[in-house]
Amino acid sequence: MEPIVLVLIAFAFVAVFLCWGIIPSGLTCFIAVSFLWFTGVLTIQDAFGNFISGSIITMISMMVVSAGLLKTNLLNHIVNITTKTKGNNIRFLLLISMVIPFLLCQFTGGVTALITVIPLLLALADASNISHTTLILPASVGAQLGIGLFPVGLSASMFLLKNQILSNCGTTAQYGFWDLCMARLPGAIASMLFILLVGYKFLPHRAVTLNADQKGKLKETTLSPAKEKLAYAIFIITMLGMIVKDLLPIDLYQIAVLGAIIMILSGVLNEREALTSIHWPTIFMVASMLGVVTALTNSGVGDLLAGFMSGFINSKMGIIAICAICFIFCVVLTQFMDNTTLINVLTPVVVIACMKANISPLAACAAIEVSSITSIMTPMASPSTAMAYSMGGYTIKEMAKFCIPIILVQTIVSIIWLPIYFG
Repeated sequence: MEPIVLVLIAFAFVAVFLCWGIIPSGLTCFIAVSFLWFTGVLTIQDAFGNFISGSIITMISMMVVSAGLLKTNLLNHIVNITTKTKGNNIRFLLLISMVIPFLLCQFTGGVTALITVIPLLLALADASNISHTTLILPASVGAQLGIGLFPVGLSASMFLLKNQILSNCGTTAQYGFWDLCMARLPGAIASMLFILLVGYKFLPHRAVTLNADQKGKLKETTLSPAKEKLAYAIFIITMLGMIVKDLLPIDLYQIAVLGAIIMILSGVLNEREALTSIHWPTIFMVASMLGVVTALTNSGVGDLLAGFMSGFINSKMGIIAICAICFIFCVVLTQFMDNTTLINVLTPVVVIACMKANISPLAACAAIEVSSITSIMTPMASPSTAMAYSMGGYTIKEMAKFCIPIILVQTIVSIIWLPIYFG
């Protein structure tokens, strides 16, 4: 069988089963890349070499460094500081409801952030005589806006993973350390401002009751005061080292590895905690998907799919139009499917399409990335949105009424901003 047919089979398998969800995402991508290796489309180096690439090593190391940080009382401090001042001003409470999960999501997932903050928000609503449903949905939006926004913790290596995809597709275009953050930030700020000024008026007004399983509580740290301070210091020094990497005699990957090693040697984490902090399904999905991307490029399938995309992306179009096409297409799909899946499937196709049109792929790929934060309108859009839908007892109509204007704001701001930022 021709390599191009085999790669099409593998790519279709990844696209279908990542969306379907009946096979774990990491296993889906691993099966696909193994299939390409068994059939001789990929060499063992091309198929599995990404598992020991600098990007994956950095990703694993930052999972360990972040685990050390999360063992401290940091999340407790964020919640306590942010909610220290109580008031009955609706806009103040809305700001609190978005800011706390937004900050928590720099270090943890959206579901964890909501489990932490929603009981607190309900108490604030009761004390201020404001309906519960006025705060729950904005909290889920704040969580979605914040997930991985700033390049701290695991997100510090995200630009490296994007760069490896770009490199595997054959382009020399690369993202800088702050580029993905700066691509998302204006849309996030605009969305919060819209909710504070106008959007909250579209929210329903009801009270809700949480059962025991829905109530979460942050745990106090088991670290001594000295080791807690040491954990903060290791994390800060690691992040600063990654930011100023060009001034140091070691590279970014080595900085991340050193941070992880020191977290363990210092006793902040033991060996078991360090190993369990690594989310292996994510590692397998990303490393395997990079192998599939290599096959797409080498076999010519990428050119075939890009030829289809070229009907929408070509050199005669302005970069604003290209960003608009990518963004709007993903905005619609991400309301009904996992946004990580969407990004992984579409990014290499769009990169190759832009290369064929002799256009830098950075803005278009950023449009796909930024569109992921618009996954807020349906319970299928993201786990945090599903949790808010369940806890708040919202209807799809109520969620759409509140979220569609926010999505429009994000879309307009991003379509204008991305071409400006990426030139």
